[in-house]
Amino acid sequence: MTDKPKRSDELTDREREMLKPYLSDVDANVFALENLNPEVIGGALARYSRAPTGFKETVVREFLNPDGSPNDVKGSQMIDRVVNKFGDESVAELAVAPLCMEQISNLMTKVIEDCRIGGSPIEESTRYVLYDVKKNGRWRYVCPNNVKESSLGNAFTANMDFLFETYARMVEPMQELFRKRLTQDAFEIEVERDGKVQKAGLKLLESDSEIKAHRIAYNFTIRSAACDVIRCILPACTQANVGLVGNGRFYSGLITKLLSNDLCEAHELAESIRKALNTQIPTFIKRAGRNAYLADNHRKMRELCNELFTSVKIETSAEVELLEDSPEAQWVNLLSNMVFPYVRHSSRQIREMLKPLPEERKKQIFATYIGSRQSKRDRPGRGLEYGYPIQFDILAGFAEYRDLQRHRMLTQQRQDLGIDLGYSVPEEVDEIGMGQDVQECFERTESLHRDLKRAGMEQEAQYATLFNHFIRWNVGMNLRELGHLVELRTQKAGHPKYRRTAQMMARLYLKRHPEMEPILQFVDYNDYDGGITRADQEARTARKSLASNLFDDQDD
Repeated sequence: MTDKPKRSDELTDREREMLKPYLSDVDANVFALENLNPEVIGGALARYSRAPTGFKETVVREFLNPDGSPNDVKGSQMIDRVVNKFGDESVAELAVAPLCMEQISNLMTKVIEDCRIGGSPIEESTRYVLYDVKKNGRWRYVCPNNVKESSLGNAFTANMDFLFETYARMVEPMQELFRKRLTQDAFEIEVERDGKVQKAGLKLLESDSEIKAHRIAYNFTIRSAACDVIRCILPACTQANVGLVGNGRFYSGLITKLLSNDLCEAHELAESIRKALNTQIPTFIKRAGRNAYLADNHRKMRELCNELFTSVKIETSAEVELLEDSPEAQWVNLLSNMVFPYVRHSSRQIREMLKPLPEERKKQIFATYIGSRQSKRDRPGRGLEYGYPIQFDILAGFAEYRDLQRHRMLTQQRQDLGIDLGYSVPEEVDEIGMGQDVQECFERTESLHRDLKRAGMEQEAQYATLFNHFIRWNVGMNLRELGHLVELRTQKAGHPKYRRTAQMMARLYLKRHPEMEPILQFVDYNDYDGGITRADQEARTARKSLASNLFDDQDD
């Protein structure tokens, strides 16, 4: 390697050969990168703004050793200088790493997925996966160490075991209920006949492959319909696997956020993430650590909001409420947005509560939320994102929140999981004769939730809530995002509950702004009977499987 990079854009024959293992096409102006350490890639890309030559010349002359192997040290040194010493955080987005996190709680998946920018998560779905089999002799739930070691440890595990045993007992009766609603003979898949796509039932299938595709599609349709119902009693501590692709800036923020959280599961997960990423992008996450500013702000806001709202009865509110806004109310509405995550009340009730407060009290809320900032990296929370043209309060089950939270091109804040806002039980539970058993699940869990709070474990009490316990969250968005959300989430294959939420959002907005109907013209307002919403989608999937001769046998 030369001491000083050449200024020529012309690659020598030797340089071209050295680059071939790392580029999809050495001669192209657009090329993919491979076989390079993420830190080398990040370091070389960081040179784009400073080097007169392109990426190929930069890599071969600055980041490869004389034998053609990557100089990982040079890449890390570049990133350390630009990101950690100079503070150029945009460079921290130039390295991407895939990460898998397994056997974490569903509660923790939401903390992770709150980080919206720079990361793309995918998680195990309780709509398609059954939780009726033990793994290594125990049901699939997380019991946090501080709960396990407390006087409530045995009560916690006994309650969760009861929930999963009840869930397991519901699996076959619920599937049988849906088999009666949609028999295998009545189920149709899409097939090609004479170059045309048509639907065909079991009696019209012509090959073993078509019969196999029909069986897989039917079984998956029935299973997912059952999962949609019986997940009502899964607890927030249910284990999940999460796949995540993120850049260095995202991961640094995620580790910091987890270490600043009150839950011990979050702290343990942060260190596991750091350990895993130290093998890929160690320099990009070097600066991540607990942020005392964030932790102190959350603690002080909880204390202040408890003082203000503990004695205020939670008023009944609509499932979906399109919030009003006006220039003269912006100060109170901003404060309401700051308070929202720390209480159980609706935005409308919070605003009414704050409006008559003395100005000094309002300034106290503002000052507490902003906190004592020591540098530009001490950033106040999402309450300051108030001001979107469209704002909703939503009250729905935790199960539905999990699905709707995925929309990241908007601002959302959720309140803590709890039992104060009630719950719902699907009517199919009574149809299979399990109504009393499910009712007992809610009663036992709510008793455990209260015990955890009395023991001083208010945040840990969230683990002892069920998927059909209601949670309140608010969202702010522009018109384009509203159109995307409601058109996507009202399609037939969606869960009936979140379809209802998205339909209500669309109706409320169009009632106020009917002229915007063309933006929301593909909202599906139908109410599909029977709870079997995936039949059409699985019929199409079967045809694609037949065309490729690739079948997902796990769905059989």
